[in-house]
Amino acid sequence: MEMCAGGQDPRPARHEAIGERVRALALESGARPADHGFGFMFPALCGPAHRLTPEPRTLKDLARLAAVMAEPQDKLQDTVQDTVQNSPPPPRVRSAGDGDLPAAYTYLVEFLRNDLVWERRTPDASGLGPDAFAPLPSLAGMLNRRSGGLDLDSIYDAPRDPQAVRRMLVGTVSPKPNGCPHGRPPRTGTANDLPRHPRSSEPGRDRAPRMSDARNDEHLILGQLHVAFLKAHNALIGSGLSFEAARRALRRRFQWMVLFDLLPKLCAPDVLENVMAQGPRLWRVERPAGLFMPVELSAAALVLAPSMRRASYDYNLNFRNVEHSALVTRNVLGGGRDRPETLPEHHVISWEGFLPFAAEAPQRARRLDTVISGAPESAQAVATHHLLRGFRLGLPTGQALARHLGLKPLKDDTLLAALPDHQRVAALPFCEATPLWFYILAEAGNPEGPAGRHLGPVGSRIVAEALWTLALHSDASILSQGSLPDFARFSLSDLILLAAEEDGR
Repeated sequence: MEMCAGGQDPRPARHEAIGERVRALALESGARPADHGFGFMFPALCGPAHRLTPEPRTLKDLARLAAVMAEPQDKLQDTVQDTVQNSPPPPRVRSAGDGDLPAAYTYLVEFLRNDLVWERRTPDASGLGPDAFAPLPSLAGMLNRRSGGLDLDSIYDAPRDPQAVRRMLVGTVSPKPNGCPHGRPPRTGTANDLPRHPRSSEPGRDRAPRMSDARNDEHLILGQLHVAFLKAHNALIGSGLSFEAARRALRRRFQWMVLFDLLPKLCAPDVLENVMAQGPRLWRVERPAGLFMPVELSAAALVLAPSMRRASYDYNLNFRNVEHSALVTRNVLGGGRDRPETLPEHHVISWEGFLPFAAEAPQRARRLDTVISGAPESAQAVATHHLLRGFRLGLPTGQALARHLGLKPLKDDTLLAALPDHQRVAALPFCEATPLWFYILAEAGNPEGPAGRHLGPVGSRIVAEALWTLALHSDASILSQGSLPDFARFSLSDLILLAAEEDGR
């Protein structure tokens, strides 16, 4: 037997090299492995000079910053007083902090991020190495269980209907309780829940959704959007398509929705126009083999739903001005034998309140800025998670990235001027080196800039270039040369209308 230096058999190394070559060829031909990695969109900014200082004081300062990202109590009290004075509240009431986007786009952003990113091994305190205050030395241990493309992994990672295998399985809602004045919204059917496991003594399986990633079932609005995608696939099947043709058609419509419906609502017009006309100038990936999930996108620039989320919603006729926490799915299903087997029918969403279908304007998402609405404890926990996560991943500061892009960064007085008064003291330690996620939100909320209408130049550049690149290398990409869509347009509203065709069957 041939032995290498040190007496070791060389065959495992050869096998590994051959395996790596086979995987590379498969990627180049469009195949998708089960796990993908993460990487830096701007590797030149990976050094210590471009990051937050790794010391205990930084973590304490981040905790203070997270605390002031929660919406101040006096704002919440004003909302409560208005609700009491106008009880019952008028439908789709406008509130302080509202932006211009229909509220449904908050959950399209969240759905998109969940569809792109699902970490198999998330770094935490136990994985930081010997220095608990230092970022991860490498991203090599992080694997993405999603394809990383705009191909609706989260939708098709789920069971098909055993009675009609071309269709995706959709759950049936439970009857409304006695005394509830309204059932399902008009023109909606009984098939309007995620498919669920039956009751179980195991909390993790008890009425859990039948899909490997349950994040889209955490909140009713997000879950109902997921149901809309399932129903949209089935509507395409109803038009006579095969399963593969319907999946391809829905993926291409999703890509169109992200690139031409969502991005114009999120990005600065000049940045988006440049990317769409000329392609990315900073993050170019020529072949699928070179694709990865940029942490600047997944852990910062696309973490927008917390800022956009309203404290309360007009969900349907049964639930007006109801707190966001009251629409958590687990709270609705509850525990005990008297609780419903599936989503009760009076909890089916009324999309007219979230998108411009009716004569009355829909309720709005909050403007993009550094304030997170809702219960202070919950808002602070969300902010703490994302700020610490960016630090542990070693993200560059907002100023470092702005300079890299050739932009004049927000810093010192200009950064503080972009923030609400109650955040400025806590932001002082970060005036010249700001966590990237916070910087992107501050840039978006800057009164002298976008004023909450859309992302600023740094956030827009990351989001536009990354999503354009991911779309280019997605299955059935609409950006492929010579690839012409068989539809004129497809917005979020069009998705809901397509899904509604199933309610009439």
